[in-house]
Amino acid sequence: MKNASVMNTSLTQVRRLVVLHAVGLTCTAWAQDTAPTPSPLPVAGEVTIEASAPPPATLTGRIEHIDIQGNTRTQESVILRAMRMAPGDMLTTGDAAELKRRLLNLQLFKSVEVLTRPEGEGVGLQITVEERWTLLPIPVFSSGKGQWQAGVFAVESNLFGLRKTLVGGGMWGNRGGTLFSMYRDPSIGGSPWTGLLSFQFAKTDRERHVRDVIRDTYTDRRFDIAGTLGYQVTPELNVGAGWFSLINKPLALPEGPETPQRGEVHGVSVSAEYLGQDFHFYFNEGLVARALYREGLGFLGSSREMRQVSLFASYTLPVFGNHALTLTAQHGQTRGDAFLDAQLLGGRTGSRGFAAGTLWAEMATSATLEYQVPLWSPSMLTLTAHAFVDVGRVEWRNSLLKYVSPGVGVRAYVREVAIPAVGIELARDPLSGDIVTSVAVGFGF
Repeated sequence: MKNASVMNTSLTQVRRLVVLHAVGLTCTAWAQDTAPTPSPLPVAGEVTIEASAPPPATLTGRIEHIDIQGNTRTQESVILRAMRMAPGDMLTTGDAAELKRRLLNLQLFKSVEVLTRPEGEGVGLQITVEERWTLLPIPVFSSGKGQWQAGVFAVESNLFGLRKTLVGGGMWGNRGGTLFSMYRDPSIGGSPWTGLLSFQFAKTDRERHVRDVIRDTYTDRRFDIAGTLGYQVTPELNVGAGWFSLINKPLALPEGPETPQRGEVHGVSVSAEYLGQDFHFYFNEGLVARALYREGLGFLGSSREMRQVSLFASYTLPVFGNHALTLTAQHGQTRGDAFLDAQLLGGRTGSRGFAAGTLWAEMATSATLEYQVPLWSPSMLTLTAHAFVDVGRVEWRNSLLKYVSPGVGVRAYVREVAIPAVGIELARDPLSGDIVTSVAVGFGF
């Protein structure tokens, strides 16, 4: 058995930081206190059955007041903006359940309760939330095939109580290291404008493997910084444009047959993101899709050509109530330096049958079908098992690889903290038939 533990930390995945959990919510009406009515004494030999009264219906009408409780860290402005309702709006049948859905989709709360009461000539709303812990230090260790790395990342997904995300940290090992930071603002100054900044510095040995044989290798030194200004067109759809700078200073290794030349790329990017999923505890129901295009421009100082297209879509459907069936499709295409701009696949959804970073691609397309079931659910966490199959087509220079890689895994989702899962997956290497083990801590699968 081969062992290639990895941490799935692509930029898109880090941005996401999806927290999966599901809780129950009862939307009830507040009733005025009434004097208790004495119950008749039971007659000897009779069995008395107490019938539970059905909960009163949720009140409807003009919202006069909104009271928010339980938010010790999250600002009220974040909750009110997510509700998309304010005093003066009309509360109709079903709105209380919709408010609960919108607030849980913030992925900041373990539970949300919506209550109504008569107030003035309309309705008063009370929102009670129970928050999760969002500041997390995440230690990471990975090893396999003679490589090891250790490090730590700090993740805050509710910075200043305003749902802003800040990530920072690094890893180091016998093949080099990486420093990474990212800041995401979902609402600049409470407006529909959004922002994203990212920074990465890396000095790592890159290796391309074919049937366990190293075909190409060099030491990659890169400085990558990018920024995007976005606009929230709808609650689900965000579009943006930005800039990026990528500087490469590669070093040759003794066994490397070819080493790319130093180069710089400075250019622009456009992106779109659709988040149409409803938040549950260990899976998100619905569609999520992302598209990104980056191109280097000569008049900005680029010394080489680069164009990149990245497409991603995933849809999750509940099955039998608490099972989840997920279909994921990805496509990436790069025009530039075959070494410096290669997509590094392996160890993540779509290419889990390969060790991390060992499968290089100028064009890669993959699809994944996954089925997940809960195994055990005590009060603190839920343990799930899943089976999957990754199917892919990879092109690099003049080589073409088509593969099918089935696998299984387990994950643990913790209710109290804002990380998606801790898990392990076993997949079959489609070239050698060996088993590749991948481990993920904290970031999205």
